[in-house]
Amino acid sequence: MDSQLGAPVGASLPDPVRTELTDVDRLRVIWAEQRQAQARWARSAARRALTHDRIRTWGGGSELAELWSAEPTEIGPPLTEDHLLELAERTAELSPESRRPRTPLRSEHARALLEVMNLPVHPVVRAAHTYTECARILDELGGGCRETPEEGPPWFLPWVLASQVLQRADHPPLSPDPHTPPPEPPFGPGPEEHFAELVSHFARLVTEALRGELGRSFETAPATERPAPPLAAVTRRRVLDYVRSRSTSVALILRALDPHAEATVTSGDGSRDQAAIPPRFLLTPGTSHWWIRLDLVVGEASLSLYVVIQDVGSPPSGVLAVTAEARLTTPAGVRETLRMSGSDSVTVMPSDCVDDRWPQVRELVDEALSRSMNELTRV
Repeated sequence: MDSQLGAPVGASLPDPVRTELTDVDRLRVIWAEQRQAQARWARSAARRALTHDRIRTWGGGSELAELWSAEPTEIGPPLTEDHLLELAERTAELSPESRRPRTPLRSEHARALLEVMNLPVHPVVRAAHTYTECARILDELGGGCRETPEEGPPWFLPWVLASQVLQRADHPPLSPDPHTPPPEPPFGPGPEEHFAELVSHFARLVTEALRGELGRSFETAPATERPAPPLAAVTRRRVLDYVRSRSTSVALILRALDPHAEATVTSGDGSRDQAAIPPRFLLTPGTSHWWIRLDLVVGEASLSLYVVIQDVGSPPSGVLAVTAEARLTTPAGVRETLRMSGSDSVTVMPSDCVDDRWPQVRELVDEALSRSMNELTRV
């Protein structure tokens, strides 16, 4: 399927965005195979667990989260004007008052939404069109409002409708990322570029959702010691070498602030030392994982930056995730300080070689290190 069909007139999605859509398709194949082996209650529980917390973060309640994450068989009637208007009204009723449109949608708005919700394009592109059109309509009805990490989405309806599009195409729903709001809706100057940015953002969110559901397990077994699979072993070695190379320059910078500053690098296997990293850092509790830790010490403050290569799923699906987390220790206590979003993490497919994902992994490490240095030097 050509993902550029249905994009704004004259637009062509850049090759990197097309690659992201292809990655979504590849990961979805693995996700679909796992779902076939799961009971329906397990699939539903995984989706609810992953969706509800984020909806509540923005002030939505359980009923809105249920509407947002409904299984395809629960979505109900086909898309019609009446159904869309009813869904918009229901979403408004379940949203906090500050996130309700000032004026309800009308039939002409529903017709415009139906047109984009049925475009013959890749589901992620169709979801981006739906989000954009709904945001445009709400902007005309009630005044614009930019999404921010602090305030979240001004309206839930664009997200709900985009999620409906995805779920009707057998994809997981979208969840607003608390750390990375989407680009502004592309209905201003340069719509083609903005639309491509939005498609890319949605592709990363769908990848995160697929990986999250793939990694959700209700039969968690303790990690057992076993050799790292070749792809995990090579990725771990590449990350370890890179972190070591970066630690030298980091130490020089820190010693300009404190002559006694230190930067040390260690690594380990989670099956041998399960207490080495906090359980929250794992997508699938108990799964095999391998970690690299950079410890930075300046005065009375220290920061531990973890880069974790981990199996996704139990039993392992063959997919790997590369994630980054950090903990800052000061006389005031210990806190997690690295505000990386789930969509910043890197997904490594079973058919990949390490070079395929290395630019993304290196970018993840660089960004995590930059944020860690910023936090530490501020203290």
